[in-house]
Amino acid sequence: MPPMTRNDPSALDLKRQAVRWLVRLRSDDLSEAETLAFAEWLSQDYRHSEAFAAAENTLNEMAVVATHSEKLAVTLPPQTVSPTHPPERRSRQAARGRYWLGSGLAMAAVWLLAVLTIMPRQSHLLADYFSDYHTGTGEQRQLELADGSHLLLNTNTAISVDFNADVRQIVLHHGQARFQVAADAAHPFQVQAGNLNVRALGTVFDVYQSGSQTQVIVEEHAVLAMPAGRQAADGIRIEQGQQLSYRPGQTGALATIDLELAQAWQQRQLIVSDRPLADLVNELERYRLGRIYIADETLKQQHVTGVFPLDNPDVVLETLHKVLGIRATHLGPWVVLQR
Repeated sequence: MPPMTRNDPSALDLKRQAVRWLVRLRSDDLSEAETLAFAEWLSQDYRHSEAFAAAENTLNEMAVVATHSEKLAVTLPPQTVSPTHPPERRSRQAARGRYWLGSGLAMAAVWLLAVLTIMPRQSHLLADYFSDYHTGTGEQRQLELADGSHLLLNTNTAISVDFNADVRQIVLHHGQARFQVAADAAHPFQVQAGNLNVRALGTVFDVYQSGSQTQVIVEEHAVLAMPAGRQAADGIRIEQGQQLSYRPGQTGALATIDLELAQAWQQRQLIVSDRPLADLVNELERYRLGRIYIADETLKQQHVTGVFPLDNPDVVLETLHKVLGIRATHLGPWVVLQR
């Protein structure tokens, strides 16, 4: 296929396609079909990946220009009215002032669009800002609360703490945390995660909040999970070695699990036992910025087994490349896996 020039209509159309994909990739409702379509689009022609990279660079440059333009608009001194200037000239000066201010605001809007578009999917700026404690992508953090309870925050997690005269309340805004609860019968220990309240009946449990889904794993003793609006009598009791997966409007599914596999993240490991590659990739995405796409549906379903370190997910991708013969194409923070 011959190269396309800057003014070639096909090149312009390719740029539009790349920008549309860049916007869709930052959408929270990107479907599996769209993900596959994006991977296929990239593999059709090397110029597609070049156009995609160019679109990302353009948005970065626009963000920089917006920052400078906004400063210029804010620091412009007010126009001084001189009696020697006729009204028409003053009107033109005022119009120019409004033009520059309007341009600054417009560029600020472009800057905001650029930031929202290229921002990592894992970002939760508002929740992190208003939380008491949070971790970044790939970070873990241990905490000791005032009551002696111990918490381990996993990657990309934010919590708020509210201890009062009646209850020890933790709000899990997003992410995953392990709770080792100090005994205090007079002050129940409760975790609010999305639409679910989890009350400790024993010592150690794990709560993972992602989107509308809440997952609770009990390592020791038991907990009581209560959907919003329900009383304790209507709660779901989760015993040691059990996992509850809950979404609003659903009853909640209880399952017996392998605690060794479930606890592996606490040692910064990911243990996968005969699971589809797509499951492994979904977990790896939690520990790195950007997205990982699998271009082939058959490749998604290929089963893998292994113990993988979480300190450097890109090393895991390199291991998959060597063992499974998978090729990884890097486009900034995005990675496309294909045979």
